[in-house]
Amino acid sequence: MSEQESSSPKEEIIIASSASEEAPAPEVKTEAAETSHSHPDLSEKVKGAATAADLLSEIVQMAEDDFIPWEEVTLPSQGVYYGDRLPGGLVRVKAMGIHADKILATQRLAQTGQSIDYLFKHCVQLTDGFDAKDLLSGDRIFLLYVLRGITHGNIYEFIMKCPNCETSSMQSYDLNELADTITGPDPSIGEEPFKVILPYMSEVLDRNVWVRVRLLRGKDVSQMANRQKFSKRVRAGTVGRKRPSRDIVIDQTITENLALVITGFGGDGAEGEVHDESKIKALVDRMHAKDTATIRGFLRDNAPGIDTMIEVECPECSFEYRADLPITESFFRPAGDQQPGRA
Repeated sequence: MSEQESSSPKEEIIIASSASEEAPAPEVKTEAAETSHSHPDLSEKVKGAATAADLLSEIVQMAEDDFIPWEEVTLPSQGVYYGDRLPGGLVRVKAMGIHADKILATQRLAQTGQSIDYLFKHCVQLTDGFDAKDLLSGDRIFLLYVLRGITHGNIYEFIMKCPNCETSSMQSYDLNELADTITGPDPSIGEEPFKVILPYMSEVLDRNVWVRVRLLRGKDVSQMANRQKFSKRVRAGTVGRKRPSRDIVIDQTITENLALVITGFGGDGAEGEVHDESKIKALVDRMHAKDTATIRGFLRDNAPGIDTMIEVECPECSFEYRADLPITESFFRPAGDQQPGRA
């Protein structure tokens, strides 16, 4: 059995276009998602409409919140890492309407990675003064699936290419199953920023040394994605040059991304901690792969969110493998819009 993992943050994979390439349909079971199949009963409001003109008049006079109501959902983090700004992790969400379609179809927003932030402004209600960019990455991804679910349902259809025979096939997944993969906050690891001991560095220095790490926020994901895009342009020689460069440019985004989540450094027998960003970056550059893997493993295992790795079986060769649920421009399109033959 093999495993495929996405190399970039999931929420930044979504690109806006009115053309459909894949067709998903999620609905995550939480306190809010359990009511996602219910719709408002507005029959009484239009009961007296005798003509089409009367009916239309009644519809357009309805408040938008009556037509597409808000419902509560609990974030995987349960609000633990936001102080008292999101008590219990409760937020309000509503199904997407025409405004969301306009946002997703705006290429400028897609190219700058702002589509999700604008989508949240229209479809997610947070407490006053709370910026959606400050949500944990896992909470944001969770909300994307919830929004897709309450809008289009829980059956997600997508095209997957088999790593064994390279055949592209239509796959279907019930996103209600993601409810069983939710990871919540773990009180046993203490408060953020968390202390992570570096095994290799501790061994060679004969003393415990550690770093303080924090969880990724939405603004971090955007920053990481922008760095990666710029790095690709640099490696392709398209920044400040008329012709592509044949020079080998080492990708520094791995160091920069890791330094982004490390907030401090300390060690046994050494007074205080270091928080200087430039010194933290210099430390990361000298880290053993065992230490960087420890940090990434800690964040992966302890970050609240949902696990979107699923089991897939190729209908052509029966090869079984694990893959991340793909999210493309058609993630916010109804099931059935998928176009076979386009992977």
